Amino acid sequence: MTRWQRYWFDDGGRTSAAVVRIAIAAAVLMTLQRLATLSTVHIPGPAELYRPVGIWMLFGHLVPPGGVVAALWGVAIGATVLMLVGLWSRASTAVSFVTAIALTSASFASSASWSHQYNVVFLAQLAFLGARGGDTLSLDAVIRRRRGLPPLDAPRGYQWSVRLVQLAVALMFAGAAFHKLLHGHFTLHWALSDNLRHQLLVRYDLAGLPRPAVADWIIDDVWRFRTAAVLNLLSQAAPILACIFVRRPLVRALAGGFFVLEVVALGLVVDLWNPHWLPLAAAFIDWDRLAALALHRPATARPPPPGWTPPAAARRFIIAFVIYDAITALVPTLDQRLNTYPFSGFPMFATVRAREPYNQHQPYAVPGDHFEVISARPPDEHAQRWIDHRNRRLYLVTDPVVFRKRLAAILADVQARFPELGIRGLRHYLTIFEAPAYPAAAHFEPHPIAIMGELDDTGRFRSALGTLDDTGATLQPQNLDAAGAHLVVYTGDDPTPHDLPATRSGDRFVTGPIAGDPLYVVAIIEGAPWLVATRRAWRWE
Repeated sequence: MTRWQRYWFDDGGRTSAAVVRIAIAAAVLMTLQRLATLSTVHIPGPAELYRPVGIWMLFGHLVPPGGVVAALWGVAIGATVLMLVGLWSRASTAVSFVTAIALTSASFASSASWSHQYNVVFLAQLAFLGARGGDTLSLDAVIRRRRGLPPLDAPRGYQWSVRLVQLAVALMFAGAAFHKLLHGHFTLHWALSDNLRHQLLVRYDLAGLPRPAVADWIIDDVWRFRTAAVLNLLSQAAPILACIFVRRPLVRALAGGFFVLEVVALGLVVDLWNPHWLPLAAAFIDWDRLAALALHRPATARPPPPGWTPPAAARRFIIAFVIYDAITALVPTLDQRLNTYPFSGFPMFATVRAREPYNQHQPYAVPGDHFEVISARPPDEHAQRWIDHRNRRLYLVTDPVVFRKRLAAILADVQARFPELGIRGLRHYLTIFEAPAYPAAAHFEPHPIAIMGELDDTGRFRSALGTLDDTGATLQPQNLDAAGAHLVVYTGDDPTPHDLPATRSGDRFVTGPIAGDPLYVVAIIEGAPWLVATRRAWRWE
């Protein structure tokens, strides 16, 4: 046997495969429960915003009917329960995966991109397809025993599934650590700067959310937030050690402990609670070795049967999965462009949110959203925070057609959510949020710089969103009188406007090249600032 074959097709793993089956099924059930009760998007969402994700790309832009979605829920829950108890184990695992991944993919069909809270569960389940997870600790094994048949114990038929699941789980956090190092140009700039302070500001203050006690304790002391950042890198990198030292059960268990630690830390520090990830820690435990110790049995490896060779299908599946998972996990932005959910990178807070030089304390600014509600009664602080947080990142949409559709969907959503306010319309502002340099108290000062669009309940849409090229900007005013418009520009996320000299021809303003990254071109129309266009250099994010 080659070293590669010995790694993947090692002896043992029968009990581990069964425990991992149970753990994955539990994680999928917890995911479905979370998707049903905590999802912040609709399944499948407004038809005009539908974007097929993952498996739904097979059906083009055909929006799944409500009856199909309801049927998927029933089959997904039923098949996952069968996987949990080990009845028709291989078939129920496959059916559970297909139906559950269809539901989860559909939950992101109204978004420009997906979030990463569910991917690792389904990557683990995908890695487990074809596994002999029902040969023990299952109803399949009970039925076989009652029929008087001998128990199944396939030589070298279990470890490849367990180790592939372990790799899928460990690669999530390893990829996250890789992206953080990548953004710091393979230095420790991500950790040894003011980055984590600003990450926490973006996570909480920018979203209008209260900081938890741990984040509040970390954010205002340089030693605390830099130490926490270093520990974060270490705990994210550690689980991959289990894939290197696969025959060292204590090392694997320690790596699994770091996985659990990181899951809990994400909840405590950045309020990303993902308890459905925790069952996946089972992949880091050598359950066969543990059972042998508990029963005082020797854990001896058996030689392969004469003439034995690894199954060709398993070999091909391993190679394809490892290559594709590694590429999508490590190449920035490739996962969203390929759209093959659940394969994904995990650039968790990977951007270095600090200004150079990183060894000095600098102010920090970031673009964001603010919604002004046009209503009979103004929203209270809670409602305003909810609206701004739920609909964050709309400022990234600069196509006026798409922007109008999204603003219409948001207006309908907030009208249904807050009927008591008598909401008649929404006005969206591109806003620059500026944080003072440490040691000043960590907080953001909002600077609304331009209106991106305004929509009322009659469907009247007002916007100046247009285009920007190397020689100038072109307005595309909708329901605005831009005859007296003049341009200003904001550069480098500095909330100070600068006049932009231009020669005008109709709605075209010839400015010549405009320096700055990022930059925001704004038209002053009847005294109000309206965004025309933005430009930001492409970055690996």
